[in-house]
Amino acid sequence: MTEDALLSNLKDIHMPPEVPFWPPAFGWWILLILSILIACILSFWLWHTYKLRRPKIEALRILEDIQNQYNLTNDIILTLVRLSQLMRRVAITFYVNEEVASLHGLAWLEFLDKTGKTDDFTKGVGSILGTGIYMKEPSFEIDSLFSIVKKWMVESTYNNLKNE
Repeated sequence: MTEDALLSNLKDIHMPPEVPFWPPAFGWWILLILSILIACILSFWLWHTYKLRRPKIEALRILEDIQNQYNLTNDIILTLVRLSQLMRRVAITFYVNEEVASLHGLAWLEFLDKTGKTDDFTKGVGSILGTGIYMKEPSFEIDSLFSIVKKWMVESTYNNLKNE
């Protein structure tokens, strides 16, 4: 046989078919499922954390509003009433309602000290919250009261959030 006859008997080279885009390989399915699972867990955790911290953020905003209102009006009695109401609302929100709702006077101040890990309410300027509302002209340092109330809100709600 001649060389031309041998070459005419050769067949063309056929390339294998291209790898299809769909369906993906098994590893891609596992990666997709893990990604969705991680995204769901992270979303739930972020939502839960936001839900727990939302009352604290709102309480701090209300405290700032009370302070701004005091700076405009200089009404000490109204400010004390609003601070007392706010602290009671925060305590009822973050602690067991049955424990907190009935507290008053010295027991209320001791609760504030215990939850805020301080003694500013029984021995310091915070003691005005126990009796100052009923005084005609209470005398105390209002700015330090605002700071210990804010400190109590941050500290007591932080401790309570850690326990949940």
